[in-house]
Amino acid sequence: MMAAPLPAQSRPRATAEADIAHFIAEAEPPDSLVAGGFLDRQDGHYVAQQLRTPQLRRAMKYSVCLATDPDIGHFYQEDGETDADWRRRRARTVRDHCSVCPVRAACAELALREGDTAGIRGGLTPERLKRRLAEERLRLDAAAAEDHRTAQEQQDRIAAAHEVQKLAGQYLGGSVPAGTREKNRRAIAAALQRRDELVAAHRRTAGWTEAA
Repeated sequence: MMAAPLPAQSRPRATAEADIAHFIAEAEPPDSLVAGGFLDRQDGHYVAQQLRTPQLRRAMKYSVCLATDPDIGHFYQEDGETDADWRRRRARTVRDHCSVCPVRAACAELALREGDTAGIRGGLTPERLKRRLAEERLRLDAAAAEDHRTAQEQQDRIAAAHEVQKLAGQYLGGSVPAGTREKNRRAIAAALQRRDELVAAHRRTAGWTEAA
């Protein structure tokens, strides 16, 4: 017998927060998420997980690292440096840079998506990043697949728009036989339909209205 779903009030806290984060990430662009403080708070990783990799990279323009250009060595253990000294030094780095960064959660999520666990990212140590990478492997694989899908759809929309432009140029340029012009006209109509279908599908997926 299939178990009945949990009542809303009994849902795990993480699940409820993930649902709210999904709504926020869908409703707001990265710039607004940063301005609203959604990528630096303690539970910002829920929002960051809902973003696509290009959105995470866009958010990084607001990072403390970009604004202050700190010594990159602060984020990596030096050759010959004892673990005790490294722990003290990285604690200062997290305090002075990561803890005040408005895109801390986005930085950590981007590191996980890219498999970058060599240094401190988003306030997480290499050990913590590696642990999360292993624990969240299925989620990260799914995120990578979704990144690929959305990137491919964007390329398809761009290619469809270019095809319309190319055919329109052929139709308008120079004098061509009537039969050829009619063939070109039909090709343009088909290309326009393809482009509009792709754009409409993207709008539906993104939750945009027809007027958006």
